Amino acid sequence: MTPEQKAREIINRMLNDSGWEIVNRDNYSPRLSAVAIEEGILKGNLEADYLLFINGKAIGVLEAKKEEYQLSNVVMEQAERYVSRLPSWCSYWYQPLPIVYLSNGKEILFKNINNPNEDYASVSRIHSPREIAKILGIEDDYAGLPALQKKGLRDCQYEAITELESNFRLGQSRALMVLATGAGKTFTACMAAYRLLSYTPIKRVLFLVDRNNLGRQAEGEFGTFRLTETGEPFNTIFTTERLKSSNIPKDANVVISTIQRLFALLTGQELDHNDNDESNVDDDKVVQLGGKLNLPPDFFDLIIIDECHRSIYGNWRQVLEYFNSAKMVGLTATPAPETLAFFNNNLIVNYTLEKSIADGINVDYRVYRIKTQATENGGAIKEGENVKQITKYSGKTEDVKMSEEKNYTRTELNRSIVNPSQIKLILETYRDAIYTELYAEREPQLEYIPKTLIFALNDAHASNIVRIAKEIFPNQNENFIQKITYSAGDSNQLIRSFRNDKDFRIAVTVTLVATGTDVKPLEVVMFMRDVESDALYTQMKGRGVRTIGDEQLRNVTPNAISKDLFFLVDAVGVTEHEMQVTRPGTDIPPPNMSLRILLERITHGDLPDDNLRLLASRLSRINVKSDDKQRQEFTDLAGIEMKDLAIQIFDALEAGLEPFVDANQPNLTRKGLVTSLTHNPKARQYLLVLNAGFIDILQPGEDTLIEKGFSIEEARNTTKAFEEYITAHKDEIEALRIIYNNTDEPITYEMLKDLREKLIHSSNKFNPILLWNTYSILDPAHVVSFRSKDEKDALTNIIQLVRFAFKKVPELRSLSSMAASRFELWCGQNQRPLTDTQKEIIRNVVNYIVANGSCTMNDIKEEDKPLVVQMIGNFGSPDAVNIAIISLSQFILKAA
Repeated sequence: MTPEQKAREIINRMLNDSGWEIVNRDNYSPRLSAVAIEEGILKGNLEADYLLFINGKAIGVLEAKKEEYQLSNVVMEQAERYVSRLPSWCSYWYQPLPIVYLSNGKEILFKNINNPNEDYASVSRIHSPREIAKILGIEDDYAGLPALQKKGLRDCQYEAITELESNFRLGQSRALMVLATGAGKTFTACMAAYRLLSYTPIKRVLFLVDRNNLGRQAEGEFGTFRLTETGEPFNTIFTTERLKSSNIPKDANVVISTIQRLFALLTGQELDHNDNDESNVDDDKVVQLGGKLNLPPDFFDLIIIDECHRSIYGNWRQVLEYFNSAKMVGLTATPAPETLAFFNNNLIVNYTLEKSIADGINVDYRVYRIKTQATENGGAIKEGENVKQITKYSGKTEDVKMSEEKNYTRTELNRSIVNPSQIKLILETYRDAIYTELYAEREPQLEYIPKTLIFALNDAHASNIVRIAKEIFPNQNENFIQKITYSAGDSNQLIRSFRNDKDFRIAVTVTLVATGTDVKPLEVVMFMRDVESDALYTQMKGRGVRTIGDEQLRNVTPNAISKDLFFLVDAVGVTEHEMQVTRPGTDIPPPNMSLRILLERITHGDLPDDNLRLLASRLSRINVKSDDKQRQEFTDLAGIEMKDLAIQIFDALEAGLEPFVDANQPNLTRKGLVTSLTHNPKARQYLLVLNAGFIDILQPGEDTLIEKGFSIEEARNTTKAFEEYITAHKDEIEALRIIYNNTDEPITYEMLKDLREKLIHSSNKFNPILLWNTYSILDPAHVVSFRSKDEKDALTNIIQLVRFAFKKVPELRSLSSMAASRFELWCGQNQRPLTDTQKEIIRNVVNYIVANGSCTMNDIKEEDKPLVVQMIGNFGSPDAVNIAIISLSQFILKAA
């Protein structure tokens, strides 16, 4: 390294330590906050050693000299010439550039040209961007942001924070970050909040969550975040408060809350001290902001909205927009069109699940389908069959004998009809597949089945699944299967137990664990309910994508090897239909009042056209879903058929009624239309019962299995695409060329790594482990399963996959599984017989070859130098060792 290079290395480090990012001219971007451009171009073909920029505008120069060079007047004059030579196409803060540094790596001199009477001052370090902005009196809220360091951040997080700061500098007030599940949304938010609180005028941040358990999770992440200047936790630098009472401490920098709690605080309502989760689905609640509110509109400077795809619409939107001066940042993995619209279509990063899988942040999944007769086609309750009937409105349960046969459709199953045999059959099929088809390589221990999350249709369905699963998995710990729903108690404790406890193997939920909840050991996600929403489906299956270390996984699942993928068990066809994507406005229904409230208001004379029309619509719908016996009972109570009452109201509305002013007016005609209900409380009560509906539980019901197994069509599509890719690239990718032509050329680690990266970049389904599994679905008789983690992780599996795809070998078997026998053959065929000692020593090289590909003595030397020394001593010379290793590599890796 030359003296000048040594000085530059020291200066670069000083610039970095002070918050300046060093780039060359080609890599400069105005989105970077504080930049030192090396060899910055100036007028007259001059170059400044470093040209300094803040927020995209030039601010000064740094002239660098080698260590032994004196920082003389000549150097000063040279640097001061540069400050007036900025090209006309460059943005600047001042002309001439005011800031000058001189440095030889040992000494730093500094001058502010704006103060001509001041001489150069010796300084111990280069000023930070914030200090420069203060020295020059730059009035820009973001001029003090130091360069963001990549260390400790994923690429997607670095991009998100850089783009966010750039957008705020440009005057944007809203920004949306799309980051896949597992990509670290909250960590990204912590980093953004830390920088904005530290280096800009932002003083108070609202971190908005849509469930309390996510608030606790966020509070924990702010507490453990240490990517700060001093390495201290975030919450020791900035006061972080989760909203639990009506008082926000004056020194609070970050407030974590649900929007419901924030609304209660604003409007002076008492906050519920019960810290259990509340559902965000509260669309019937009337949200009104008016009168004296407890916080001023400028209370928050920045609002970060977690899971923003569902927490900022409908009635609640006005709560957010009350804080009209705050900048807003949305975090989601599944943006809907209305999410984009709310954030002014300002999508600053779009890191999808597919990208995260390709980058190894998340794992992919494989679909296992279970089809039963009842699930696919519905069924029938026969005449004379006993059912247990639950009245939803009252919860009353009674045993009923069917007076006639009743058919039910697949959509009614588990809504109004519960067939225990269908649930039992699905769970039995899953149980039997766990150690035969899903995890055949694991020791079959039912007490340690892979952690499984089952999505149920509703709370009652979840209860039935838990009850029946206890029969399917008998003699297990009492915590083996549990429900995690709002009715199940402390959901936060249950989620922690599911994440960490060995005994808790199956969790059944509706939507509580569908989003935001991190359970890394989860290996199976089972859908026993259908989902129409694309965003919700992506969030639900996203529960299984998290990666986990092998030892960490075995801590909770002792018979596991590793988590390379998860299984999506589809028992309802959720993977086989198109999902719905909501559109702004059109797909968001207006909040309707409940039937109970509607009947109460009508009974008190609140009879505008809208209420009458809504009542007639409800009557028509209830009439359609009721049976003859139920319709007759309503007629007996109300003195009129439901259908006739609905028609009577619709006809009157069409003909025109006297204007409705308020309930204090006579409104005789309007009241006359609904007298049959307003004068008959029992009729109203029965209408509520019919509206809520009934659940018929078959005793015990029946069902038959139609089909089970992996998706053959998906597997065929994947292997076809893989084979097309390797055929198309067999001449240009070196490893493919050697394998296809079956030459004796070495296939090295670098070649195999390059091929693996190219395959995964082309499609995340070309991950070698997934491809192996895919071929086993299509041709199980000719695919040999892995027996160990080392065998599964061997890079040479790619060689065998390509050979099998090219039809070069008759079966897909790992080289690892054949290595021992091939080694013995090589020893027998070796031209010079090996001594027993030589044989035992070189046997140690076999595992390296099957793990990494062809190697030489130097490759082994990097891994195990003592082994190479031992081999040279026994084989006589380095050349002899090298010849033996190369020969062994060729023999182990050759096609069978």
